[in-house]
Amino acid sequence: MGESEVRQELALALYASNKVTIIQAVDLCGLGFFEFQKLLRDRKIPQHYGISELEEDLKTLNKLGGT
Repeated sequence: MGESEVRQELALALYASNKVTIIQAVDLCGLGFFEFQKLLRDRKIPQHYGISELEEDLKTLNKLGGT
């Protein structure tokens, strides 16, 4: 198993256990957003997105955008 596969597995596990947001998982595994969503579908891992995930994503976007 290569490094990219290990990163994907880690990102999937952390996301499935609600330890990271989907954006954080995408960043961790190095895939695009839609590629990661496909992995979730293929593994039958439900997507979860609530207020806390939205707030985390907004913080991340603000950091990345500098605003």
